[in-house]
Amino acid sequence: MNTRSNPIAAYVKGIVSFKAPAINRKARSIFLERIEKSFSLLPEEALDLFLKGSRALVVVVLADTELPLGMFTKSGGRAKARKYTVLTYTEHASWPENRFIGSFVRELAHVVAERPPEDEWPVPRGERARFKEKLEHRADAMVWRWGLRHYSMSYLAATFPPHWVERIVEEVARILLEENLEN
Repeated sequence: MNTRSNPIAAYVKGIVSFKAPAINRKARSIFLERIEKSFSLLPEEALDLFLKGSRALVVVVLADTELPLGMFTKSGGRAKARKYTVLTYTEHASWPENRFIGSFVRELAHVVAERPPEDEWPVPRGERARFKEKLEHRADAMVWRWGLRHYSMSYLAATFPPHWVERIVEEVARILLEENLEN
């Protein structure tokens, strides 16, 4: 299907920037296909935020570092005009598809939830760490609410030790339960 008849493909082509100097054609293709698939899995109201321009997003593929790093989202700008950047690394093309999608939709959840820039986070280290953890749990809960729990679990199980995964799952379940009680 060409990009004219596929708005997600056209959108992805416009937002993905390859900054890694030696990324090969196969890896580029893997990134684009998996990012498109990730967007296609979103519920319509979340997808519309991106396609209609309500969330300004750029996805940057960087060269690998000496340390394995996960994807992460940076935000900047005023609250009403935030710009988001999801940073990925070439090594992510080698991840199994479910892990890649689980990680990427988690980053999209940060964008949908309008993750604040780090300069708006609490300053003391302990409070800052708890705030970041809360943001991650909220993003995971959003992914689960979208019906994409299996992708989330693929990512979590491949990334964190089992006792951390259990703690994350408990926290996400608590968040979802609280939301159900509020509604």
